[in-house]
Amino acid sequence: MLTWMVYVMTVCAFLCGAAFVAEFRARLHRTSTRWIWMAAIVASLLLPTVIASVSLQLSGIFDRSVSPKVVAIREVTSTRLSPASWLAADTTHQAAVRSLEPTLRRGWLVISGLMLAALIGSGALLLRRVRTWRLDTVAGTQVYVADNVGPAVVGLLRPRIVVPAWLLNAPASQQSAVIAHEQSHLEAGDPRLLTIAVSLLVLMPWNFPLWWQLRRLRRAIEVDCDSRVLRRGVDPRTYGQTLLDVGARQSGYIGSVAAMSESKSFLQQRIELIMSTPTRRWRLFASALGLLSLALFAVAAEVSPPNVDGSNGDNPVQVDVPVAVLDNYTGDYEFNGVSILTITRAGSQLSSQLTGQPAWQIYPAAATEFFYKVVKARISFVTEGTGKATSLVLHQNGNDITAPRVTPAVAQQIKATLAAKIRSQTATPGTEDAVRRLIAWALSGNADYSQMSPQLAKAVREQSSRSKDLFTQLGAVESLEFKGVGNMGWDIYDVRFEHGSGQYRIMLSDNGIITGAAFTMGP
Repeated sequence: MLTWMVYVMTVCAFLCGAAFVAEFRARLHRTSTRWIWMAAIVASLLLPTVIASVSLQLSGIFDRSVSPKVVAIREVTSTRLSPASWLAADTTHQAAVRSLEPTLRRGWLVISGLMLAALIGSGALLLRRVRTWRLDTVAGTQVYVADNVGPAVVGLLRPRIVVPAWLLNAPASQQSAVIAHEQSHLEAGDPRLLTIAVSLLVLMPWNFPLWWQLRRLRRAIEVDCDSRVLRRGVDPRTYGQTLLDVGARQSGYIGSVAAMSESKSFLQQRIELIMSTPTRRWRLFASALGLLSLALFAVAAEVSPPNVDGSNGDNPVQVDVPVAVLDNYTGDYEFNGVSILTITRAGSQLSSQLTGQPAWQIYPAAATEFFYKVVKARISFVTEGTGKATSLVLHQNGNDITAPRVTPAVAQQIKATLAAKIRSQTATPGTEDAVRRLIAWALSGNADYSQMSPQLAKAVREQSSRSKDLFTQLGAVESLEFKGVGNMGWDIYDVRFEHGSGQYRIMLSDNGIITGAAFTMGP
């Protein structure tokens, strides 16, 4: 979860840069800027979710007979920009981070709940305060008059202007400028826009770049309002002086509303924008700024979400894959030559079942990548141009086991052979000798890997030193007794050593290669 939060803030930070550059360009052209920041806020919430969970179905352009190809958007992002890879590189704190995730999740819910309660409480308090204000007419417009509140626009469903009492004694030109400013807010729907933005922030209160975007939105709303007022013919000098006078009398806090009164530093910036005139050189520079903004947005879209390949973290993000694509994966796959891995579909859910084991559901992390939730394992489907899977690869415990697709007749024959072996409870010739060889190889540390399957050879190499220590402690083999055939077709042997006992499960291919072996200590 922490990785996901860092990913979202990284995307949001690039969007902040893109919106900041786009805002500067818009001001050079004297165009609206508030929609840039509103778009950045919405994109900061939607873009990470869309990239991580949405797949696109691409139809064949030149050949309609080719099945549509499903591409998960997350597969075309850049893992070099993935925060997951940065955090995964530091293994020292990974366990501590995982232990913090329940606390982070609870904290997220609590803070969001408190923010929502604060918004509701603020609205209720504002409604109560409105009832204490009186109605009056200023510059031909009916407004609320309060002792130390405003100028601002309050209310969501029926917004109305509120002005401070001192404005009633101000010159008519200033009164007209104030009312023109607040009336422009009403006509542009700024109160609703700001309310929506604040409400969206409740969804991700921990996203610090999102707070900065909200701050920029509030400022953009005021700057855009200044531009609209000036275009209506209000004198810039009178309007600028009005801003200074309003700024000198700070309004009481009435929540997140469109208010004319802002900090002195921001008022100075607004006045400078009012009085400035962009030169032709700066307007030419605006084209380069537009390209830079698009580039930053593209970088934000390229940031790879966690678990693109299912390797980062224990819980990959699940995506949606069309049922028509899932049907391309259903069928039987030959597993180690002696059992069948069957993929079935129920609704939009795939399940896998290895002969002799229960069925387990698998979940899509990408168009062809699926993961288990009951064990740490993944399945990759290998497809041809038609989209139909020709094989699958099981990734588990560092091993990659390829299982080719087989026809139902071949699958039935393999299952029947395995069932007959289980019924017979007869050892496969050569398995007892293979067990003795595996123990001898472990003791010597010099195994003959040519007599093992590649997957088993890899596992034996990785566990060589640990196996040598174990069997050295157990001592010499005193007896080896066949106990039967397991429900997956493995031969089972009880082994008694000089200093202990254990059980070996082993499987041979038709040509005598050891394809599977597992040892467990006895009581």
